[in-house]
Amino acid sequence: MERLEPLWSLDVDGPPLDAPAVFGRQAPVVLEIGGGAGENALAAASTRPDIDVIAAEVHTPGIARVLAHIEANGLTNLRVVHGDALEFCARLATASLDEVWVFFPDPWPKPRQRQRRIVHSDRLGPLLRCLRPGGLLRMATDIDDYVEQMVQVCDALPELDGGIVERWDGRVMTRFEIKGIDAGRTITDLAYRRV
Repeated sequence: MERLEPLWSLDVDGPPLDAPAVFGRQAPVVLEIGGGAGENALAAASTRPDIDVIAAEVHTPGIARVLAHIEANGLTNLRVVHGDALEFCARLATASLDEVWVFFPDPWPKPRQRQRRIVHSDRLGPLLRCLRPGGLLRMATDIDDYVEQMVQVCDALPELDGGIVERWDGRVMTRFEIKGIDAGRTITDLAYRRV
């Protein structure tokens, strides 16, 4: 962490972020929120060298794993944010993201906790401001009432169009998904385009 974080990490707070300056090129930018151990961000950066990926995560071991893989695989199109993605969005320019990924976010299962969910009417504003017209918000969860909440929140926003979709083949199987399948839960993918 001490050696690699300064090389490949973006601070949560700071001046406005210029993605082409950070990555050294003009390319589509994807923000993954809560990527855990970074399986999806690493797979995308490795198999899609034409895109730039920013992986935001609060869990230090997940960040450390991604940093180690960036170095080991020479990935120049991946950066990490060690902290709150919604706070980090304040650094991003309006309409600067091509995709936002929210895969298996913390379910906050108790009714009194649900306002803490990332896909909530009070929390989506910063993300949508950063998503360009035509950009995609991709989500996946194994929690049925979270699916209902995602649909309800996103359907209520006139700037979004979409809903439940077939499993996106660009999303790799993570331990969170395997855990849900092993528990007998249904995996649901959703995709909304910013209109």
